[in-house]
Amino acid sequence: MSDVGGAFGLVFGAFGLLFAALGIGMLTWMARRASEYRRTLREGLVAEAQCLDTFVVHRRSPNGPGHSRRRLILGFRTSDGRDVRAEIASQEPYVAGDIVPVRYLPQRPERAVPAGASPGLGVASCLAIGVLVVFTSVGLFFAATGFGLAGFTDASTDDGGTSPGQSWTSEP
Repeated sequence: MSDVGGAFGLVFGAFGLLFAALGIGMLTWMARRASEYRRTLREGLVAEAQCLDTFVVHRRSPNGPGHSRRRLILGFRTSDGRDVRAEIASQEPYVAGDIVPVRYLPQRPERAVPAGASPGLGVASCLAIGVLVVFTSVGLFFAATGFGLAGFTDASTDDGGTSPGQSWTSEP
């Protein structure tokens, strides 16, 4: 019975570590993207992009009207002469043909951002970070519980010692 408890604890702990690793990986990815976004706004080169197309992405919510976000397809020429297309989210109601000032990093011009964008984190980003922190914490809790259960069941198995009814001497 204790072997089953120990194996269950190890599997439970491994899944907890998997969840924690997934949460840490997502948090790292979000931090890198936010850092690149702020760096683009701070150090990026400025270009005049032309709005090639606009569209709206609708995300329906099961219990409400949902969320809509305007997306722009922009075309611009970098300082080294490359033609680039970038898709960005915009709060401004641009239409095809409008000129949109953007900032871009020379090594990644396809990740251009509008020049007037806010450098701070939005509410959705803060909520996502909070959810991922809770997700990671729950994974670490499950890992600690599982590995603790595995260690406890292994420690409580028979280690070859004497039981309370046995004497110290053995008789043949």
